[in-house]
Amino acid sequence: MKRCAPLLVLSLAALMLMPQAAGAAGISVDAGVTPARDRWIYRTLVRSMTRDDDPTGMGRKMDMLMWNNVLAYGMRPNLTLILKQPVRRREISMAGSKISDSGAGDLALLAKYRLVRRNNRETTFGLAGTLELTVPTGSEEFTSDTWDLRPGIYGSFRRGRWATDFSAAYRLSGAAGDRDDGREVGDELALDWAGARQFLVGGSANTTLAPVLELSYRNAARDELMGQPFVNSGEELLYLSPGLKYTRSSLILEALVLVPVWQDQNGAQVERGTGFLLGLRKLF
Repeated sequence: MKRCAPLLVLSLAALMLMPQAAGAAGISVDAGVTPARDRWIYRTLVRSMTRDDDPTGMGRKMDMLMWNNVLAYGMRPNLTLILKQPVRRREISMAGSKISDSGAGDLALLAKYRLVRRNNRETTFGLAGTLELTVPTGSEEFTSDTWDLRPGIYGSFRRGRWATDFSAAYRLSGAAGDRDDGREVGDELALDWAGARQFLVGGSANTTLAPVLELSYRNAARDELMGQPFVNSGEELLYLSPGLKYTRSSLILEALVLVPVWQDQNGAQVERGTGFLLGLRKLF
């Protein structure tokens, strides 16, 4: 099973501790959503994902839109519960023919427990443990058929209007249940770092604009079938994604361009292309 090199983990962890590195909470990681006790945050995200540049010359391509609905509740000052429900639409084309399908993805439940919180006049540092459970409730085209666990850790550092966030998570695919096709999906390591700086808009303290930069690494192990590795499965990806976040009181609008700057696809898989993410958050 592939794993990320320890050097990359240490490098991203070091970035988390650099106040001059960057900003407001990242956009693509739901673990950063943290309402106060007895408050709710509703978040909706539309994300595109493309696979093109077919190495076989058969013109294979896939376009997918994912609409994610996220509801977070501050149960206690140190405990946040998050419910996530995706909906997907996919179009696959090859040799001039196209196939389209759509449906709900698997429901996910995420708990975040604050481990460390340090505040002073200039800086804020927080560290939390996370545990996500994915339940196979999705439609036939988009369910994993298995119960998956995803333990992780989330950290944030703030200094004035500068901040930086870091998360690491490891998905244990198939913790319970089996796929109908007998395939065992490979585990995945995810590392995310995000940074930005907030600027006041119109001189109002409750309205800000924050340029955001995110660095995301994914290492998905190959699937297995009857104990043998699936040749055309598994990948390593590195995204460098610029974006913007607009905040006005309890409302946040966010946008991100997802740029794959490096990838290693096993076998004859189609490579990932540039995507986008648009989102809205509302505190209740």
